Amino acid sequence: MARSSSTITAPASKTKVAAQTSAARPEEGWRETVEAIVVAFILALLVRGFVAEAFVIPTGSMAPTLMGRHKEIDCPQCGYVYSVNAAEEAEGPHAGTPEGRVASGICLNCRYQFRLAKEPSFKGDRILVMKFPYEFPRLPLSSGPKRWDVMVFRYPEKPEESYIKRLVGLPGDTVRIWYGDISIKPAGSREFHQERRPLYHQQAMQMMVYDDHHRPKALKDRPEWQRWVPTNGQSWAEETTTPGSFVAKSNPDTWTELRYRHLVPDPVQWNAIETNETPDRAPKPILITDFYSYNTNLSVRASDLTVPRPDGDSEYAWNQSDWVGDLTLSAKVNAHGTSGSVRFELIEGGVSNRAEVDLATGAVSVFHGVTKLGEAGSNLKAGGNHDVTFANVDNRLTLWVDGTPVFGDGLIYSDPDPNRHPDPTIEDLNPARIASRGAEVRVSDLVLKRDIYYTLNPGRIDYSFGRSWDDPKLPRNPVELADMLADPARVAAFSPLSYSDYPVSDNGYLMLGDNSPRSKDSRAWNDEDKYDETNQRGWDQANRERWEVPRKMLTGKAFSVYWPHGKPFGPNIQIGSDFRLPFRPYFERMKWIH
Repeated sequence: MARSSSTITAPASKTKVAAQTSAARPEEGWRETVEAIVVAFILALLVRGFVAEAFVIPTGSMAPTLMGRHKEIDCPQCGYVYSVNAAEEAEGPHAGTPEGRVASGICLNCRYQFRLAKEPSFKGDRILVMKFPYEFPRLPLSSGPKRWDVMVFRYPEKPEESYIKRLVGLPGDTVRIWYGDISIKPAGSREFHQERRPLYHQQAMQMMVYDDHHRPKALKDRPEWQRWVPTNGQSWAEETTTPGSFVAKSNPDTWTELRYRHLVPDPVQWNAIETNETPDRAPKPILITDFYSYNTNLSVRASDLTVPRPDGDSEYAWNQSDWVGDLTLSAKVNAHGTSGSVRFELIEGGVSNRAEVDLATGAVSVFHGVTKLGEAGSNLKAGGNHDVTFANVDNRLTLWVDGTPVFGDGLIYSDPDPNRHPDPTIEDLNPARIASRGAEVRVSDLVLKRDIYYTLNPGRIDYSFGRSWDDPKLPRNPVELADMLADPARVAAFSPLSYSDYPVSDNGYLMLGDNSPRSKDSRAWNDEDKYDETNQRGWDQANRERWEVPRKMLTGKAFSVYWPHGKPFGPNIQIGSDFRLPFRPYFERMKWIH
C-alpha cells in the first residue's frame, strides 16, 4: 500500500522483499542519479499537490523496486548490503513490543543468518507520483496508463486508502501467470503470447543471485565452497593476487570453461563453518530459486531454522523454493592477442543459450540449443577491456557490450511444447558458464542475477500450494529443502504446474507486486465494495471482477524515489531503537522508478 505525505499505503502482504540492477555504464548510472535528485526536488517543492504528490511506502510488496519499512544490513560474512522486511514492527500483532522486533535475516548472497534485533529499522521510500496523466487525461502531455507502469491507485474495497503496484493487465486483456512468467491474450485475440518487458524495465527488476566480489570470510580457505570453478584441468586459473579474476590460457583446439555452481551453505553447515569445523554434509550445488533476503525476517521465537515449524512462522524465511531459470550474467572481459573466441552461456531446462564472439572481428553469434538465432557485429574484440552482460529472460536472449545492446530488444525463441514449461535438469545446477578458445581471456567482476518470479497465488509457494505440511514431497526445514533442490528430478516431479487466468474488463486494470511471494496484489482482493441495495452499502455497481482496479480509482504514475532514508555514518550515536546520528542523504538509492 502507499501512504501519502499524505500517505500512500502500499499494503502489500504479511511480509515483503531488493536491489535494483542495471547494465548501464557507471557514469550513466551516476548521471541518472543526479538527474533524478534534481528533478525530484524541483517537483517536490514547486508542483507538489497539483502535478505531483509525495507518498511513503510502508511495506515491501514492491521490493526491490520500492522498499517499505526495513532493516539494511552489511553482511558480516561477505559484505553484501541487503534489506530485511520490518513492516510488522510497526503494523503487526506485536507492533511496538520487544517480541515484535525483527531478530534475524538471511543474506541472499551467502545465506549467512545474522542476528539483527539491535539494528535500526528505516521507514520506507519516499516517492513522487505524477498525477496529471491520469487525473487530467486531456492535457497535452498526458498519456494513458501503460503496461509495467508503477502506479498509485485507491484500494477499491477502501477507497480512502492508496495502494501502489505495477500495472500488468490492461482493459480487455486476459492475464495468465505460469511458472513465474506473464502471458497476455489481448482483447479480440484467441491466443496468449508471452509478455516481455522493455529492456530498461527488465534490467531494473532483476534480483541478485551472487556477486563474486562478496565472498564469505569463513569460506576463504574452503575451496570446496567456491562458486566459480574451471572444468578443464588447469586451463582456467584464479589470479592469486586478485581474487575473483580468472585467466584462461590460449587453447586453439578446445573450448575451456569456467562454470558457476550455486553452492549455498544451509543453517546446519553454517553453524559448523562458524566454529571452524567440517560440516557433516558436503557442499552440493542446488537450483536457483526465488530466494530473497527481504522475505527472511524472523522473530526471536522462530530464529532457529533447524527446527521444523508446522505453524509456518519461520517457513517463509527459508522455503523460497520456486525454481527460476531466467538468469543474467555480467562480467568484465579482457582478451589478449588478435584472435580467438569467447562464449557466454546460460542453461535453462537443460538447454544451452549462448553468445559466441569472434575476438578478431567482434562478430557475435547467438544460439538457443542447436538453433542459431542471429549474428551481429560488436565492439568486443581482443586487446580491450569490456563490460559484458548476457541475459536469458522471458524466452529472449540479449547481449550488452559496454552498455549497448548488440541485438536491439533481443532475440526471441520458443519452447518445443508451448503447453509444457521446461523442467530443471542436472545441467541447471551449473547454469552460468564462460568459455574461451584460442585466446588468453581474463574475466572478473562476475555477477549473476535472476528475473522476478510471479507466484500463481499471492503470498504462496507454487510447489507447495494445495499440499499439506506432512506431504512427503515437501521439505520441512532448510536442510531437507537443500536436498530437494540438489536433485532437479525431485523438483521436476511437481510439474506440470497449473496456470491462473485473470480476465480484465474494458474499464479495469490488473495490478501485481514485484515481490510476488509476499504481495497482497489485486488477485487476493475481495468484492466488499460491490453495491448492496438491500443493506445500502458498497459503491461499485459495475460488477467488477475482484482483481480489477476501475479506471476512476487511478491516482498517478510513480516516477522517482526522492528520499530512501537517511544513511548513518561516522560514530553511530543511537537515539532510541531506530534513530542514528549522524546521517546523510542516501544518494545511491535515489532513482527513477522503472
